[in-house]
Amino acid sequence: MLQCWGCARMPYVFMGSALPCSSLPRRVTSAQQRRVDSCRTLAQADDAAEDASNSRSRANALTGTIKRKQKQMADLLQDLGMETLEDRLQSATASPAVPSHRFAQLIQDRIPYGKPVLVAEVCRPSPSSSSQDVAKLAADYVAWGVDAIAVATDLEETPAGLSDLFAVCRAVKVPVLQWDWFLHPLQVAEAKEAGAAGIVGVIANVLGNGSPIMSSFAAAIGLDAPVEVVNKTELTRLGDAGVPFFGINLSVGLSLALPGFQNDMAKGLLNNMPFGAITLVGAKSSADARKARLAGADAILLKKEMLVGNGQDAQDVRQMLDQLIYSLSGDD
Repeated sequence: MLQCWGCARMPYVFMGSALPCSSLPRRVTSAQQRRVDSCRTLAQADDAAEDASNSRSRANALTGTIKRKQKQMADLLQDLGMETLEDRLQSATASPAVPSHRFAQLIQDRIPYGKPVLVAEVCRPSPSSSSQDVAKLAADYVAWGVDAIAVATDLEETPAGLSDLFAVCRAVKVPVLQWDWFLHPLQVAEAKEAGAAGIVGVIANVLGNGSPIMSSFAAAIGLDAPVEVVNKTELTRLGDAGVPFFGINLSVGLSLALPGFQNDMAKGLLNNMPFGAITLVGAKSSADARKARLAGADAILLKKEMLVGNGQDAQDVRQMLDQLIYSLSGDD
């Protein structure tokens, strides 16, 4: 029996096809309609409760990740010493990077044509994979039409993140970004030394007032660094501080437990961007990518869940990318 997609708990079949509750025949009594409405309300309440639980889990996971990263950075800085740290940072600013493939410039070149820049996330396909395997995967994505690469370098993804980044930077002729949790300017300097054109993982909710500083430091050494925001307050504050590049739904995600909140909030943020700002929006599916494009995203980051999930093989991913690029290339 086919179910009404407006009310999963009360199936109706009309002429062999499912219909929304709003299209029920007039002969349905008011009592029956009240039962339908009650079922729908219960289903929505169940969904909201599940979303709330998932939101709490994601928030706890983020807190744990940031604490782990803070400890790693504290250990690294202690081993490095203040004098060496100052030398590294001064050296980075004294000789800014001049990437042959600039991410922000690529976006700005595409804006007049109404075509978004597609960024593919890459990470080690398996624990036994090497940096060269990551570089091969990145080269495949570029051959299949993506415009830039974001290399995941956190310890949860790889035991040798900077080696992976270095290998990818030398394997492709497109902008390469380092995707990590950025808490200190030293990490940005390391991205520059590895050859990256920019970074992903500067999060306003995590760094607070340090976000504009991190953005400015990245710009000073020649790297692009979108600052991720999750609400209009952060967007306004950072826009007033002169931040030119914003990320939405990248590392943290818009995960509040409200029906349709994620897409509506992303669209609302995109509609309130400071004049001249550019945007990078994360997507876990082709549908997410198309919605981001329609909402005005300048660049779309295709997350690993989209590229390696659901048992997809290389041919599946290539076909999916072909279809996505085609669907995003037309005029709105």
